[in-house]
Amino acid sequence: MKLIFTTIFSILFTNIYSQNSNKISTSDIDNFWIAYDSIQLTNDYSKKLDFINNLYIQKGTIGLHAFMKARNYNDTLYVKLIDKYPKFWNSIRPNTLTIKNKTSELNKVVKNLKKLYPELKDAEMYFTIGGLRSGGTVNNNMVLVGAEIATGTPDVNMSEFKRDWLKKVFAKQSLDNIVYLNIHEYVHTQQKESKKRVLNHSIKEGTCDFIAELVLQKPIQTQYLSYGRRHKKEIKELFKKEMFSENSSNWLYNGAKKGKSADLGYYVGYEICKFYYKNSKDKSQAIKDIIELNYNNNQAVEDFLKKSEFFKKE
Repeated sequence: MKLIFTTIFSILFTNIYSQNSNKISTSDIDNFWIAYDSIQLTNDYSKKLDFINNLYIQKGTIGLHAFMKARNYNDTLYVKLIDKYPKFWNSIRPNTLTIKNKTSELNKVVKNLKKLYPELKDAEMYFTIGGLRSGGTVNNNMVLVGAEIATGTPDVNMSEFKRDWLKKVFAKQSLDNIVYLNIHEYVHTQQKESKKRVLNHSIKEGTCDFIAELVLQKPIQTQYLSYGRRHKKEIKELFKKEMFSENSSNWLYNGAKKGKSADLGYYVGYEICKFYYKNSKDKSQAIKDIIELNYNNNQAVEDFLKKSEFFKKE
């Protein structure tokens, strides 16, 4: 009996550790697909709601609940999306399940991040299935990832969607994107709160992309970076006119409206950070400056921009 108990405990411990090494959780993904399969067995709407609630939401991690609150997800939304996009869900499913195979890689890149930035505070990583509104966000020290967007690739079936903004996002992604996205959001957990200005928010987002690139030691591939590099001059001039505005609709979080020219604030912020780093003699201090920038202090943000020489005439 003692041997049986020890064996069972060992298996349970191994499963928990494999999912939560370095505070990584993927259990929400498994629970979603269990609920999804159950929903396929009935046409009764009330039973579908029961399944998504009992098998997914109620069993969810604190990360899932925080993500649902942040993006206004609920049981009716999940059921609606499951019923409306069966081809999409069936094609994205294998991609979401690959995340469990990346936990060791995720641990490795977090260690690399800590080497670059020794002051790094611990964060918890929760990989969930969201409601097609966000690939990732943060809540205090929690990294919250929506795997149904974060693992999207060009071969995912998007034929059921009327708008093509997700298709354009997926066009630049590979399954390695989950590693980049995790570092991007992890950096957010280290940052200070921000005022509403376009400049402040753009540098804050660009910081995460730039630091992720340093950690991964290879260029990151996103739609907004590719578009930004092709239209650098005109974007720069337009940003200069609007960077002190508190209306960020032209620059951030506008994928559904802007299409190929969406989220260019990320691109500008990334370039500002890159200029700052390039022009700094002490690279370690530059990384610290970039991550610890006080976005609630407009003068500090403007001083950072000036030191970057991003707008300096050549």
